[in-house]
Amino acid sequence: MVKLLLRSTAAVALLAVPALVSAKTVKVRVDAKSVPWNVRANPTMRFGINDGRPPTLVLDPAIKVGTTITISAKGSTLYGPGSPLNGPDGDRDWYLDRGNVDFFPSHYMRGYNVPIYRSQLVGAFVSADGIVVSSPFPIGREAKVVVPAGAAGISLGLNDEVYADNSGSLDVSILIAVGTVTVEEGEVAPNDAAQPAGPTASAAPATPAAEATVQRVTVTLDAATAPWDPVANAGILPIGAKGAKPTVVVPIEVPAGKVVIVAEGTTDIPGASGIGAGGDTKKTINDTVTADGQRYPSFYVPKLLYPAYRHGLVVVFVDAKGVAVSRPFMVGKGIRLPIPDKAEGLALGFNDTDFTGNTGTLKVTVELPPQ
Repeated sequence: MVKLLLRSTAAVALLAVPALVSAKTVKVRVDAKSVPWNVRANPTMRFGINDGRPPTLVLDPAIKVGTTITISAKGSTLYGPGSPLNGPDGDRDWYLDRGNVDFFPSHYMRGYNVPIYRSQLVGAFVSADGIVVSSPFPIGREAKVVVPAGAAGISLGLNDEVYADNSGSLDVSILIAVGTVTVEEGEVAPNDAAQPAGPTASAAPATPAAEATVQRVTVTLDAATAPWDPVANAGILPIGAKGAKPTVVVPIEVPAGKVVIVAEGTTDIPGASGIGAGGDTKKTINDTVTADGQRYPSFYVPKLLYPAYRHGLVVVFVDAKGVAVSRPFMVGKGIRLPIPDKAEGLALGFNDTDFTGNTGTLKVTVELPPQ
């Protein structure tokens, strides 16, 4: 079953639209054991002995093609017992791209022609599936980069070959240039130079064209909501749905562009309370199944978005019959996703297999592209 949320839209006429540029800052902590990208998703870019933690991911709607991003870091790490205490620039006495065991991530950054040190903060732009979409880059204390085509986020970690014995962390700030729009109302004066010459010429007032604006739809999502119709998707995305309420679908009238999804509020599940959109961080699910073989929705989520927690907010694009036309995605604090061609709706729900006893609601805002 699909619960369809209807919305109405209105045309808005805008005249002068001067663009301004501001910035937003995203802050994350990078553990010393974090690798800079997922080797499983990038098998041709292997390094080290694969003993590190997943990379620290920055997924923000403001990360758009051509946007300038400034990354700065502070803190200190150790790359093993007896190693020197290193800042974000790493150990300046060790700048080779190969260690005692295998390549460092810096092996794939030779195009920069600068020393890249062991334990230095490095990063890469990645797609929604964790695939590196351009050359990885050194960061250190600070670096400025431009978002390439195909990027859905930034993947961060340290430049090392053995991660298990690392300790410490870095506090990283990501300053993202954000374009904003100020709308001013007024009349457009006719352009005399553009009028035909001669005494019979008359200047007709210019009619300003209506400018499309983004559409924002806000829904209240019950904690017992399934993320997609389990019956309609039984053959492609089977999940456990005991006690689940029908999924909520936000209609998509223009299958082009991108959507931005953000959520606020908390919900409760049996054994845990005050859970935000990211889910219960004490219960990592990822691609596991229950003892009786039921799959959680996160079983189908791109591994770039792991860790996936129980009762986290999940979305998937669907057609008019509620059948999924994309992979599902964990929303977390917010996410920006391209709309597939066949999408006619965005289905929302939670990462559970048993929804019995779930209570509370989340307020979810979906920003759709202009019509």
